[in-house]
Amino acid sequence: MAIAKMKKLTLLAEHVNKEALLKSVQEMQSLEIIPVADNIEEELLKGFDTAVSGKASTEMDTRLQDIEYSLNYLKEYVDQPGLIEKLKSKREVYTLKDLENHVEQANIDETLEKVSNMEHKINQLDENLKDLKQEEEYLRKWRSLNFMPEEINGFKLMEVVVGSVDKEHAEELIESLKYNGKIYFDEVYRRSDEVAYLIIFPKEEKTNFDQLIGQYSYRALNYTHDVLPEDALYKNLTSQKELREEKQATIDTMRKWQSLHKDLELAEEYYYNISERQTAQSLFIDSNHLFLLSGWIEEEKVEQLKANVEQTIGENEVAILSDDIKMKEFSEVPVVLKNNTLVSPFEMITKMFSYPKYDEVDPTPLMMPFFMVFFGIMSADLGYGILLFGATLYALKVFNIEGSMGNFIKFLHILSYPTMAFGVFFGSFFGVELPIQVFSLQDDVLEIMAFSVVLGLIHLLYGLILNGMIKNRQGQRASSYVDGYAWFLMLIGFILWIAGAMLLNNQLVTQLGIGLVVINAVGILLVSAMSSSNKALGFGLGAYNLYGISGYVGDIVSYTRLMALGVASANIAMAFNMIIGFLPPIARFTVGILIIVALHALNIALTFLSAYVHTSRLQYVEFFGKFFEGGGRPLTPLKMLEKHIWMEDNNNQ
Repeated sequence: MAIAKMKKLTLLAEHVNKEALLKSVQEMQSLEIIPVADNIEEELLKGFDTAVSGKASTEMDTRLQDIEYSLNYLKEYVDQPGLIEKLKSKREVYTLKDLENHVEQANIDETLEKVSNMEHKINQLDENLKDLKQEEEYLRKWRSLNFMPEEINGFKLMEVVVGSVDKEHAEELIESLKYNGKIYFDEVYRRSDEVAYLIIFPKEEKTNFDQLIGQYSYRALNYTHDVLPEDALYKNLTSQKELREEKQATIDTMRKWQSLHKDLELAEEYYYNISERQTAQSLFIDSNHLFLLSGWIEEEKVEQLKANVEQTIGENEVAILSDDIKMKEFSEVPVVLKNNTLVSPFEMITKMFSYPKYDEVDPTPLMMPFFMVFFGIMSADLGYGILLFGATLYALKVFNIEGSMGNFIKFLHILSYPTMAFGVFFGSFFGVELPIQVFSLQDDVLEIMAFSVVLGLIHLLYGLILNGMIKNRQGQRASSYVDGYAWFLMLIGFILWIAGAMLLNNQLVTQLGIGLVVINAVGILLVSAMSSSNKALGFGLGAYNLYGISGYVGDIVSYTRLMALGVASANIAMAFNMIIGFLPPIARFTVGILIIVALHALNIALTFLSAYVHTSRLQYVEFFGKFFEGGGRPLTPLKMLEKHIWMEDNNNQ
């Protein structure tokens, strides 16, 4: 349960074996390839081209983008399994060779063209439908017009016009027409923004009429159809129906393209793998006949990678050198966390803060017991714990939840145990007090607060001891005492001082506590001064270090949130129960059941969220701050995509 020991691996082979070797390395998914020229002595690189190529394969990137675009487009149409079916099903497992064979046999270019043609067809249908909808709106306005506009152009004595004006000018226009007295008008339609009129007047009034309508932005009808609006509307609606049916038929065709969708998924995996290998090649160095690559790998996987490579291209075709990590490389070495199945789900907490550096310790197993205890105290309810236990166990047993989501479900499942345990400890079951309890969340608030503070002190003291041990192991003896052991002993001294004076009334314990505080306070000043080349500056730094006692007071107070959140959750649950208890019996056992379920569901969500957030904060600020710096980075090996499938060597994830 620690940080995996790493090795630096260097491989030398002929160009003819480059692609096969890279495939072999990629199958292992365990070697992070690094720029070789930056990590090998200059005299060993004679005859090699050390220029690192930064050119990416634009052709491959373009192809990947095309595949991803087609996949996303098809996802809207191809029939997909439901959520429950997805959760229950397992991903298919492929070897790299099986994946390549499948994609090479599938006609991906033809599939991409098919998808592109269907997209173009649907877009064109949508454009045509949009145009028809606009035309429909126009025809619906004029559908009451029962003559063709060109039929009125041949009158000798009368002028007939059809047109529309903005609604805001309609009343003024009508008043003007009425005032003229020689003009007949009839309203054709009225909308929220415009009004249309049929207007008839003598031809001698044409000049007056033109002057009149010029004031009101009158728009004459420009009718381009060869049939009446009512008939044109019928044709329009018929065309729309046909286009919608054609579009639906096109969509129905694509719904059955599951096999093509799968081909594209596998093609995405295939071309991503090629792209990664091409990127890795830019980190090699080459001579006329040979190439050299180097990278980081876990020590326990070195032999397996050697065997895999030698089996692929032949033992005599490659030279593999394995080197121990030098101290000067510690800042560059990536980190792999190695924990057992119980601890590994808690790695997500560490990773959200920071990866440890290679020469640090993995804080995950050190933090995990406290995380469980603190979460249990803040969410303490037997009923809530049973629900969390049952839901997560069901999800783990029935569904095939993989990757980070699977780890999170395991994480919650583990936390259900302390939730149930502290539910019994505090005697709470969905807000109802149990007859057996150690502390009552309603009556023993001060005792629970004291219990929380004691747990917090243990947490802090443990962190200080770890600080001293880690820095001592790193050879920082002065810092191990000043920042770790001294503060541990001083806090023990303060505890004995307060306990002897206020609780035990024991002078010996009090004096022992005062002695520990004074001796280690002086020790911090002296060790800080002696370990510094500038004694005065070192003494000042020691004094400033002692000023940090105020921070420890704040740290200790922070642990009272364990009590506060636990009591708050229990009392909110109890209040919900009381509210339902006030309802009449009929309402209590009908609508009351729904209300209490909803209220407790809300309280469960808030309780678990608060417990998760505040427990994480206590680890990050109060605990990690005592001994853990972080700043490391994870191993990023040459790997395969594994977005839609698992590769054979990695199917246990």
